Amino acid sequence: MIAKAKSIPHGAAMTNYATKHNRADIVLTRNLDEGLTPLAMWGAMETIHQKYEPKFRHKPVKNPTLRLEVSPSIEETKGWTLKDWYTYALQFLEKLQKDVQTKESKKKGNAKFNLDRAQIFACLHFDAKSGIPHLHILINRIDLDGNLMNDSFIGNSAVKAAHDINIERGWELPEDIHEAHQKKITDACYDILCEMSSYDWNSYKRGLESRGYKVLEQRDKQGVLHGYTVLRGNSRFKSSTLGKGRNLTTTKLEATWKKFRPIAPSVVKPCSTVVTSQTTARKPITERNSGRQDVVQTKPEAPPIFRKILSVDDKHYSIMMPVDAYKAMEDAIEVPDESMPFENVLNVAMLLFMHYVDAATTISESCGGGGSTPSNWGKDMDEDERDWARRCAQHANWLCKPIKRHKGHGR
Repeated sequence: MIAKAKSIPHGAAMTNYATKHNRADIVLTRNLDEGLTPLAMWGAMETIHQKYEPKFRHKPVKNPTLRLEVSPSIEETKGWTLKDWYTYALQFLEKLQKDVQTKESKKKGNAKFNLDRAQIFACLHFDAKSGIPHLHILINRIDLDGNLMNDSFIGNSAVKAAHDINIERGWELPEDIHEAHQKKITDACYDILCEMSSYDWNSYKRGLESRGYKVLEQRDKQGVLHGYTVLRGNSRFKSSTLGKGRNLTTTKLEATWKKFRPIAPSVVKPCSTVVTSQTTARKPITERNSGRQDVVQTKPEAPPIFRKILSVDDKHYSIMMPVDAYKAMEDAIEVPDESMPFENVLNVAMLLFMHYVDAATTISESCGGGGSTPSNWGKDMDEDERDWARRCAQHANWLCKPIKRHKGHGR
Protein backbone atom coordinates (compact mmCIF):
# COMPACT_ATOMS: atom_id res chain seq x y z
CA MET A 1 0.00 0.00 0.00
CA ILE A 2 1.20 3.49 -0.85
CA ALA A 3 -0.34 6.90 -0.10
CA LYS A 4 0.12 10.48 -1.28
CA ALA A 5 -1.37 13.76 -0.09
CA LYS A 6 -1.11 17.47 -0.79
CA SER A 7 -3.25 20.62 -0.65
CA ILE A 8 -4.65 21.91 -3.95
CA PRO A 9 -6.52 24.98 -5.24
CA HIS A 10 -8.60 23.26 -7.94
CA GLY A 11 -11.19 21.37 -5.93
CA ALA A 12 -13.89 21.35 -8.62
CA ALA A 13 -11.60 19.92 -11.30
CA MET A 14 -10.25 17.33 -8.88
CA THR A 15 -13.78 16.36 -7.86
CA ASN A 16 -14.67 15.77 -11.51
CA TYR A 17 -11.54 13.68 -12.02
CA ALA A 18 -11.81 11.76 -8.73
CA THR A 19 -15.36 10.70 -9.52
CA LYS A 20 -14.63 9.98 -13.21
CA HIS A 21 -17.47 12.24 -14.36
CA ASN A 22 -19.86 10.90 -11.67
CA ARG A 23 -19.09 7.27 -12.55
CA ALA A 24 -16.95 6.25 -9.56
CA ASP A 25 -18.24 4.37 -6.52
CA ILE A 26 -18.57 6.65 -3.49
CA VAL A 27 -17.07 4.70 -0.59
CA LEU A 28 -17.35 7.22 2.24
CA THR A 29 -18.82 10.65 2.92
CA ARG A 30 -18.67 12.73 6.09
CA ASN A 31 -20.53 15.91 7.06
CA LEU A 32 -22.23 16.03 3.66
CA ASP A 33 -25.93 15.56 2.90
CA GLU A 34 -26.92 12.20 1.47
CA GLY A 35 -27.86 11.90 -2.18
CA LEU A 36 -25.57 14.70 -3.36
CA THR A 37 -23.75 14.35 -6.65
CA PRO A 38 -19.95 14.72 -6.40
CA LEU A 39 -20.02 18.26 -7.81
CA ALA A 40 -22.82 19.12 -5.38
CA MET A 41 -20.57 17.85 -2.57
CA TRP A 42 -17.87 20.20 -3.80
CA GLY A 43 -20.49 22.97 -3.85
CA ALA A 44 -21.19 22.25 -0.16
CA MET A 45 -17.47 22.63 0.54
CA GLU A 46 -17.41 25.95 -1.30
CA THR A 47 -20.30 27.14 0.88
CA ILE A 48 -18.07 26.66 3.93
CA HIS A 49 -15.24 28.50 2.17
CA GLN A 50 -17.52 31.48 1.51
CA LYS A 51 -18.97 31.41 5.02
CA TYR A 52 -15.56 31.79 6.66
CA GLU A 53 -13.91 33.89 3.94
CA PRO A 54 -13.98 37.07 6.11
CA LYS A 55 -12.02 35.21 8.79
CA PHE A 56 -9.14 34.68 6.35
CA ARG A 57 -9.34 38.01 4.50
CA HIS A 58 -5.88 39.08 5.71
CA LYS A 59 -4.37 35.78 4.61
CA PRO A 60 -6.61 34.10 2.01
CA VAL A 61 -6.51 30.31 1.77
CA LYS A 62 -4.93 29.52 -1.60
CA ASN A 63 -5.22 25.73 -1.31
CA PRO A 64 -8.52 24.98 0.45
CA THR A 65 -8.68 21.25 -0.38
CA LEU A 66 -6.63 18.23 0.63
CA ARG A 67 -6.20 15.64 -2.10
CA LEU A 68 -5.18 12.13 -1.07
CA GLU A 69 -4.57 9.00 -3.12
CA VAL A 70 -4.35 5.68 -1.30
CA SER A 71 -3.46 2.54 -3.24
CA PRO A 72 -3.17 -1.00 -1.88
CA SER A 73 -2.15 -3.74 -4.31
CA ILE A 74 -4.55 -6.05 -6.17
CA GLU A 75 -3.49 -8.95 -3.98
CA GLU A 76 -4.10 -6.98 -0.78
CA THR A 77 -7.68 -6.09 -1.75
CA LYS A 78 -8.73 -9.30 -3.50
CA GLY A 79 -12.41 -10.00 -2.88
CA TRP A 80 -13.07 -6.69 -1.15
CA THR A 81 -16.57 -5.22 -1.11
CA LEU A 82 -17.45 -1.53 -0.73
CA LYS A 83 -17.89 -2.20 2.98
CA ASP A 84 -14.26 -3.38 3.18
CA TRP A 85 -13.16 -0.22 1.37
CA TYR A 86 -15.23 1.86 3.79
CA THR A 87 -13.52 0.24 6.80
CA TYR A 88 -10.14 0.69 5.17
CA ALA A 89 -10.80 4.39 4.42
CA LEU A 90 -11.79 4.97 8.06
CA GLN A 91 -8.60 3.25 9.25
CA PHE A 92 -6.45 5.39 6.99
CA LEU A 93 -8.13 8.66 8.04
CA GLU A 94 -7.72 7.76 11.73
CA LYS A 95 -4.00 7.04 11.23
CA LEU A 96 -3.57 10.26 9.26
CA GLN A 97 -5.28 12.38 11.92
CA LYS A 98 -3.24 10.77 14.70
CA ASP A 99 0.07 11.51 12.98
CA VAL A 100 -0.81 15.13 12.15
CA GLN A 101 -2.09 15.80 15.68
CA THR A 102 1.11 14.31 17.11
CA LYS A 103 3.16 16.74 15.01
CA GLU A 104 0.90 19.66 16.00
CA SER A 105 1.29 18.91 19.72
CA LYS A 106 5.04 19.51 19.37
CA LYS A 107 4.50 23.00 17.91
CA LYS A 108 3.07 26.20 19.30
CA GLY A 109 -0.06 27.64 17.75
CA ASN A 110 -3.79 27.10 17.46
CA ALA A 111 -3.78 24.90 14.34
CA LYS A 112 -6.35 22.10 14.54
CA PHE A 113 -6.64 18.97 12.46
CA ASN A 114 -9.97 17.40 13.32
CA LEU A 115 -11.34 15.15 10.57
CA ASP A 116 -14.49 14.47 12.58
CA ARG A 117 -15.57 18.06 11.83
CA ALA A 118 -14.36 18.06 8.23
CA GLN A 119 -16.28 17.54 5.00
CA ILE A 120 -14.87 14.43 3.31
CA PHE A 121 -15.70 12.10 0.45
CA ALA A 122 -13.76 9.09 -0.87
CA CYS A 123 -14.18 7.48 -4.31
CA LEU A 124 -13.00 4.07 -5.53
CA HIS A 125 -11.07 3.82 -8.80
CA PHE A 126 -9.71 0.89 -10.79
CA ASP A 127 -6.76 1.79 -13.01
CA ALA A 128 -7.80 1.09 -16.61
CA LYS A 129 -4.40 -0.32 -17.55
CA SER A 130 -3.23 -2.31 -14.52
CA GLY A 131 -6.55 -2.87 -12.76
CA ILE A 132 -5.00 -1.69 -9.46
CA PRO A 133 -7.71 -0.34 -7.12
CA HIS A 134 -7.16 2.93 -5.26
CA LEU A 135 -9.05 5.58 -3.35
CA HIS A 136 -9.25 9.27 -4.12
CA ILE A 137 -10.07 11.22 -0.96
CA LEU A 138 -10.97 14.93 -0.90
CA ILE A 139 -11.05 16.83 2.40
CA ASN A 140 -12.16 20.41 3.02
CA ARG A 141 -9.32 22.12 4.91
CA ILE A 142 -11.77 24.57 6.48
CA ASP A 143 -13.86 22.51 8.90
CA LEU A 144 -17.43 23.15 10.00
CA ASP A 145 -16.19 25.34 12.88
CA GLY A 146 -14.11 27.55 10.60
CA ASN A 147 -10.75 26.09 11.63
CA LEU A 148 -8.09 25.82 8.92
CA MET A 149 -6.46 22.41 9.01
CA ASN A 150 -2.68 22.33 8.81
CA ASP A 151 -1.25 21.02 5.55
CA SER A 152 2.41 21.18 6.62
CA PHE A 153 4.06 17.85 5.88
CA ILE A 154 0.67 16.32 5.02
CA GLY A 155 2.43 14.13 2.46
CA ASN A 156 4.75 12.72 5.12
CA SER A 157 1.80 12.04 7.40
CA ALA A 158 0.01 10.13 4.62
CA VAL A 159 3.10 8.00 4.03
CA LYS A 160 3.38 7.34 7.79
CA ALA A 161 -0.30 6.31 7.96
CA ALA A 162 0.16 3.92 5.05
CA HIS A 163 3.31 2.49 6.62
CA ASP A 164 1.50 1.81 9.92
CA ILE A 165 -1.37 0.06 8.14
CA ASN A 166 1.07 -2.04 6.09
CA ILE A 167 2.73 -3.26 9.29
CA GLU A 168 -0.57 -3.95 11.07
CA ARG A 169 -1.98 -5.90 8.13
CA GLY A 170 1.26 -7.58 7.11
CA TRP A 171 1.28 -5.92 3.69
CA GLU A 172 4.24 -5.17 1.46
CA LEU A 173 6.06 -1.96 2.37
CA PRO A 174 6.06 0.98 -0.11
CA GLU A 175 9.86 1.02 -0.34
CA ASP A 176 9.82 -2.63 -1.46
CA ILE A 177 7.16 -1.86 -4.06
CA HIS A 178 9.18 1.09 -5.36
CA GLU A 179 12.28 -1.07 -5.65
CA ALA A 180 10.37 -3.73 -7.62
CA HIS A 181 8.99 -1.12 -10.03
CA GLN A 182 12.46 0.37 -10.45
CA LYS A 183 13.88 -3.03 -11.40
CA LYS A 184 11.07 -3.64 -13.90
CA ILE A 185 11.74 -0.30 -15.61
CA THR A 186 15.47 -1.01 -15.69
CA ASP A 187 14.84 -4.38 -17.35
CA ALA A 188 12.61 -2.65 -19.92
CA CYS A 189 15.36 -0.11 -20.68
CA TYR A 190 17.88 -2.88 -21.25
CA ASP A 191 15.47 -4.82 -23.47
CA ILE A 192 14.86 -1.74 -25.64
CA LEU A 193 18.59 -1.12 -26.04
CA CYS A 194 19.11 -4.75 -27.05
CA GLU A 195 16.42 -4.45 -29.74
CA MET A 196 17.84 -1.25 -31.32
CA SER A 197 19.92 -1.87 -34.45
CA SER A 198 21.40 1.63 -34.14
CA TYR A 199 21.42 4.05 -31.25
CA ASP A 200 18.68 6.66 -31.40
CA TRP A 201 17.19 8.54 -28.44
CA ASN A 202 13.74 8.87 -30.01
CA SER A 203 13.57 5.11 -30.65
CA TYR A 204 14.56 4.47 -27.04
CA LYS A 205 11.91 6.89 -25.78
CA ARG A 206 9.21 5.36 -28.01
CA GLY A 207 10.16 1.92 -26.72
CA LEU A 208 9.49 3.01 -23.15
CA GLU A 209 6.22 4.69 -24.11
CA SER A 210 5.05 1.58 -25.97
CA ARG A 211 5.50 -0.34 -22.73
CA GLY A 212 3.12 1.98 -20.91
CA TYR A 213 5.61 4.42 -19.38
CA LYS A 214 5.76 8.18 -19.83
CA VAL A 215 9.11 9.88 -20.43
CA LEU A 216 9.80 13.46 -19.32
CA GLU A 217 12.82 15.04 -20.99
CA GLN A 218 15.07 17.64 -19.37
CA ARG A 219 16.44 19.90 -22.11
CA ASP A 220 18.25 23.23 -21.97
CA LYS A 221 17.32 26.39 -23.92
CA GLN A 222 19.25 25.09 -26.93
CA GLY A 223 17.21 21.89 -26.89
CA VAL A 224 20.10 19.69 -25.75
CA LEU A 225 18.95 16.66 -23.74
CA HIS A 226 20.55 16.53 -20.29
CA GLY A 227 18.35 14.03 -18.49
CA TYR A 228 15.02 12.23 -18.38
CA THR A 229 12.54 10.83 -15.89
CA VAL A 230 10.36 7.74 -16.35
CA LEU A 231 6.81 7.91 -14.98
CA ARG A 232 4.86 4.83 -13.91
CA GLY A 233 1.42 6.00 -12.85
CA ASN A 234 2.10 8.60 -10.14
CA SER A 235 5.61 7.30 -9.42
CA ARG A 236 8.70 8.99 -10.87
CA PHE A 237 12.05 7.35 -11.55
CA LYS A 238 15.04 9.52 -12.49
CA SER A 239 17.42 8.00 -15.01
CA SER A 240 20.23 8.33 -12.46
CA THR A 241 18.44 5.81 -10.21
CA LEU A 242 17.96 3.24 -12.98
CA GLY A 243 20.41 0.57 -14.07
CA LYS A 244 23.85 0.08 -12.54
CA GLY A 245 26.42 2.80 -12.02
CA ARG A 246 24.16 5.41 -13.67
CA ASN A 247 24.58 3.55 -16.97
CA LEU A 248 21.11 4.59 -18.16
CA THR A 249 21.69 8.34 -17.89
CA THR A 250 21.78 10.32 -21.12
CA THR A 251 25.57 10.68 -21.04
CA LYS A 252 26.12 6.92 -20.74
CA LEU A 253 23.12 5.57 -22.65
CA GLU A 254 24.83 5.15 -26.03
CA ALA A 255 27.84 3.43 -24.41
CA THR A 256 25.46 1.06 -22.65
CA TRP A 257 23.74 0.34 -25.98
CA LYS A 258 27.11 -0.56 -27.53
CA LYS A 259 27.77 -3.10 -24.78
CA PHE A 260 24.57 -4.91 -25.73
CA ARG A 261 25.49 -5.15 -29.41
CA PRO A 262 26.52 -8.68 -30.46
CA ILE A 263 30.08 -9.11 -31.72
CA ALA A 264 30.12 -9.80 -35.45
CA PRO A 265 31.26 -13.37 -36.09
CA SER A 266 34.70 -13.73 -37.72
CA VAL A 267 34.83 -14.81 -41.33
CA VAL A 268 36.31 -18.30 -41.20
CA LYS A 269 37.45 -20.09 -44.32
CA PRO A 270 35.87 -23.52 -44.62
CA CYS A 271 38.35 -26.26 -43.84
CA SER A 272 38.89 -29.10 -46.30
CA THR A 273 36.52 -32.01 -45.90
CA VAL A 274 37.96 -35.43 -45.17
CA VAL A 275 36.45 -37.99 -47.50
CA THR A 276 36.88 -41.73 -47.75
CA SER A 277 36.93 -41.90 -51.51
CA GLN A 278 39.89 -40.78 -53.59
CA THR A 279 37.84 -38.37 -55.69
CA THR A 280 34.95 -36.13 -54.82
CA ALA A 281 32.42 -35.13 -57.42
CA ARG A 282 31.98 -31.36 -57.56
CA LYS A 283 28.35 -30.27 -57.56
CA PRO A 284 27.17 -28.14 -60.47
CA ILE A 285 26.65 -24.44 -59.69
CA THR A 286 22.93 -24.75 -60.28
CA GLU A 287 22.68 -27.52 -57.73
CA ARG A 288 24.71 -25.57 -55.14
CA ASN A 289 22.50 -22.49 -55.59
CA SER A 290 19.30 -24.46 -55.18
CA GLY A 291 19.88 -24.61 -51.43
CA ARG A 292 19.99 -20.83 -51.26
CA GLN A 293 16.82 -20.59 -53.30
CA ASP A 294 15.08 -22.94 -50.90
CA VAL A 295 16.04 -20.67 -48.01
CA VAL A 296 14.60 -17.66 -49.79
CA GLN A 297 11.43 -19.51 -50.69
CA THR A 298 10.84 -20.68 -47.11
CA LYS A 299 11.26 -17.22 -45.59
CA PRO A 300 8.04 -16.48 -43.68
CA GLU A 301 5.77 -13.90 -45.22
CA ALA A 302 4.91 -10.73 -43.31
CA PRO A 303 1.50 -10.95 -41.61
CA PRO A 304 -1.35 -9.14 -43.41
CA ILE A 305 -1.95 -5.61 -42.15
CA PHE A 306 -5.28 -3.86 -41.59
CA ARG A 307 -5.18 -0.17 -42.54
CA LYS A 308 -7.74 2.60 -42.11
CA ILE A 309 -7.91 6.40 -41.86
CA LEU A 310 -10.19 7.84 -39.17
CA SER A 311 -11.30 11.47 -39.11
CA VAL A 312 -11.99 13.11 -35.73
CA ASP A 313 -12.68 16.86 -35.50
CA ASP A 314 -11.24 17.43 -38.98
CA LYS A 315 -8.02 15.62 -38.08
CA HIS A 316 -6.96 12.41 -39.80
CA TYR A 317 -5.54 9.45 -37.87
CA SER A 318 -3.78 6.55 -39.57
CA ILE A 319 -4.65 3.11 -38.20
CA MET A 320 -2.42 0.14 -38.88
CA MET A 321 -2.44 -3.23 -37.12
CA PRO A 322 -2.11 -6.94 -37.90
CA VAL A 323 -5.30 -8.42 -39.28
CA ASP A 324 -5.45 -11.09 -36.55
CA ALA A 325 -5.23 -8.33 -33.91
CA TYR A 326 -8.03 -6.42 -35.65
CA LYS A 327 -10.22 -9.55 -35.63
CA ALA A 328 -9.49 -10.14 -31.94
CA MET A 329 -10.50 -6.54 -31.29
CA GLU A 330 -13.76 -6.93 -33.22
CA ASP A 331 -14.66 -10.04 -31.23
CA ALA A 332 -14.06 -8.23 -27.93
CA ILE A 333 -16.25 -5.20 -28.73
CA GLU A 334 -19.44 -5.06 -26.65
CA VAL A 335 -21.99 -2.41 -27.62
CA PRO A 336 -23.38 -0.93 -24.34
CA ASP A 337 -26.92 -0.38 -25.73
CA GLU A 338 -28.93 -0.25 -28.96
CA SER A 339 -28.32 3.48 -29.42
CA MET A 340 -24.57 3.02 -29.63
CA PRO A 341 -23.26 2.07 -33.12
CA PHE A 342 -20.83 -0.85 -33.14
CA GLU A 343 -18.56 1.11 -35.47
CA ASN A 344 -18.14 3.92 -32.92
CA VAL A 345 -16.92 1.60 -30.18
CA LEU A 346 -14.59 -0.13 -32.64
CA ASN A 347 -13.16 3.22 -33.75
CA VAL A 348 -12.45 4.15 -30.13
CA ALA A 349 -10.62 0.84 -29.65
CA MET A 350 -8.52 1.33 -32.80
CA LEU A 351 -7.50 4.84 -31.73
CA LEU A 352 -6.49 3.50 -28.30
CA PHE A 353 -4.46 0.77 -30.03
CA MET A 354 -2.50 3.48 -31.88
CA HIS A 355 -2.19 5.60 -28.68
CA TYR A 356 -4.48 8.38 -29.99
CA VAL A 357 -6.05 8.75 -26.55
CA ASP A 358 -7.48 12.27 -27.01
CA ALA A 359 -9.21 11.33 -30.26
CA ALA A 360 -10.61 8.15 -28.66
CA THR A 361 -11.98 10.20 -25.74
CA THR A 362 -13.57 12.69 -28.14
CA ILE A 363 -15.50 9.93 -29.93
CA SER A 364 -16.61 8.22 -26.70
CA GLU A 365 -17.88 11.49 -25.20
CA SER A 366 -19.72 12.41 -28.40
CA CYS A 367 -21.58 9.10 -28.06
CA GLY A 368 -22.71 9.86 -24.51
CA GLY A 369 -19.90 8.01 -22.74
CA GLY A 370 -17.32 9.43 -20.40
CA GLY A 371 -14.48 8.49 -18.13
CA SER A 372 -10.78 8.87 -18.68
CA THR A 373 -7.74 6.95 -19.85
CA PRO A 374 -4.64 6.84 -17.62
CA SER A 375 -1.62 8.89 -18.68
CA ASN A 376 0.53 5.75 -18.76
CA TRP A 377 -1.77 4.00 -21.25
CA GLY A 378 0.22 1.70 -23.48
CA LYS A 379 1.15 -1.82 -24.49
CA ASP A 380 2.83 -3.99 -21.88
CA MET A 381 6.28 -5.36 -22.62
CA ASP A 382 5.13 -9.01 -22.54
CA GLU A 383 1.79 -8.40 -24.26
CA ASP A 384 1.29 -9.63 -27.82
CA GLU A 385 -0.65 -7.66 -30.44
CA ARG A 386 -3.88 -9.63 -30.03
CA ASP A 387 -3.96 -9.28 -26.24
CA TRP A 388 -3.21 -5.56 -26.59
CA ALA A 389 -6.06 -5.26 -29.12
CA ARG A 390 -8.47 -7.05 -26.76
CA ARG A 391 -7.51 -4.74 -23.89
CA CYS A 392 -8.10 -1.71 -26.09
CA ALA A 393 -11.54 -3.11 -26.98
CA GLN A 394 -12.39 -3.67 -23.31
CA HIS A 395 -11.40 -0.12 -22.41
CA ALA A 396 -13.40 1.20 -25.38
CA ASN A 397 -16.44 -0.74 -24.10
CA TRP A 398 -16.05 1.03 -20.76
CA LEU A 399 -15.44 4.49 -22.22
CA CYS A 400 -18.56 4.27 -24.40
CA LYS A 401 -20.93 3.25 -21.62
CA PRO A 402 -23.53 5.94 -20.82
CA ILE A 403 -22.75 7.84 -17.63
CA LYS A 404 -24.47 6.39 -14.57
CA ARG A 405 -24.45 7.71 -11.05
CA HIS A 406 -23.86 5.49 -8.09
CA LYS A 407 -25.47 5.95 -4.71
CA GLY A 408 -22.89 6.89 -2.08
CA HIS A 409 -22.43 5.53 1.42
CA GLY A 410 -22.91 8.07 4.17
CA ARG A 411 -21.91 8.27 7.74
